[in-house]
Amino acid sequence: MTSAISALPKDYQYIDIVCLPESEPIFKMHPRVRHVFVIPRHLKGFSKVMAYIKFYKEITSYSYDLLAHFSNDWRGALLQRIFPARLSVARKTHRRGQFWHQSFDILTESLDDLRPIAEQDVDLLRAAGLYGKVKAPSYLVKASINQKSKIKNWLSKHSVVSNKKLVVIHAPSRWKFKELPIATWVNVVDKLKEKKFEVVLCGSKEDLLTNQAIYALCKMKPIMTNNFSLEDTAALYSFAHLVLTIDSMSTHLAGAIQTPVISIFGPSNEKNWGPWGGKHRVIALTSEDAPTFACRPCGQDGCEGSKISQCLVQMNPSMIIHEALKMLH
Repeated sequence: MTSAISALPKDYQYIDIVCLPESEPIFKMHPRVRHVFVIPRHLKGFSKVMAYIKFYKEITSYSYDLLAHFSNDWRGALLQRIFPARLSVARKTHRRGQFWHQSFDILTESLDDLRPIAEQDVDLLRAAGLYGKVKAPSYLVKASINQKSKIKNWLSKHSVVSNKKLVVIHAPSRWKFKELPIATWVNVVDKLKEKKFEVVLCGSKEDLLTNQAIYALCKMKPIMTNNFSLEDTAALYSFAHLVLTIDSMSTHLAGAIQTPVISIFGPSNEKNWGPWGGKHRVIALTSEDAPTFACRPCGQDGCEGSKISQCLVQMNPSMIIHEALKMLH
C-alpha cells in the first residue's frame, strides 16, 4: 500500500491512513502520510467502544476528496456511507454483498494470482484516473535521523566496522510453515562469517527464541538484536548491504528502505508477495529443481496442513549462500 501512497498525485497533499495496530509504524514512516488512525479491534468492552467513538470523531473533523479502500473490511464501506468522500474506489470481492459493493463510486477487479500486490493496489488509483503510468512506484518508508543515530551507536557498540559489508538476516515467522530449518540458517551464517561479512540476526521479542537457537549452533557467532521495534529494524536495514529474509514483512521493509533484499519463498505466491522495487532476488524451489515441488506455490499452511513445508525443509543452503554472495559482490 505504500506504493499506492507514493503514486497519488502531488496535489493530494494530506494523506491519512486507517489501519490495524500492527500496521501503524510502517505508515508513520512514509513521508507523505499526515495522520494514522488505528482501528481499535484489538481492544475489548468499554475501552473498545470509547476508542471507536474517538476514532469516528477524528475522522469527521476532516473533509476528504478520496477514499481508497484496499481491503475488503466492512468498515471502509461504512465510513463511505456515513462520511462520504467526493470520490471512493475499492476492489470487487466475493466476500461482500451488494450493500458493500454499492458503497463505492468505482470498483476494480478482484485480486488475482499473477501480478504483484503493489500493482493491484495502484489499480485503484488507475481506475480513478489518478495514476497513468504502466508500472507502480517502489515501496517507500524512511527511518528518522534520530532512529538511524540510535542504531549507528548500537552497531558501534557491537564492533561493527564500516570497512566490512553488513548482512541482516530475518529468519523467524509467526507462521512456522514459512520458516527454514535452524540448521539451514546456521550453515548460511557460518559461511557469510567465514567470508568476513558482518552478520546480524534481527527480529522482535517474539522472534528471540528462533534467533537464539540459530546463534547457539553457529561456529562463528553473529550479532543478535533484542526486541527491536519496526522503526529500529528500518534504521538497521538502512545500514545493511543486504537483507536476507524469509517471506515476511521484512521483504517489503527492506525494499521500502531501498536496501538490496533476497527473499526466500515456500508455500506463498512470490508473483503476488515478492519484493517490489529496488535490487532484489527471490529464492524458491520449483518443478525445475524436482518434480515434487510442482505443487508450489500452494498457499497452504505446510504440506497437507502439517505446518512444515518441504519446499523449505529441502532447500539446500548452498542456493541461499550462492545468491547472497553474488549480490554482495
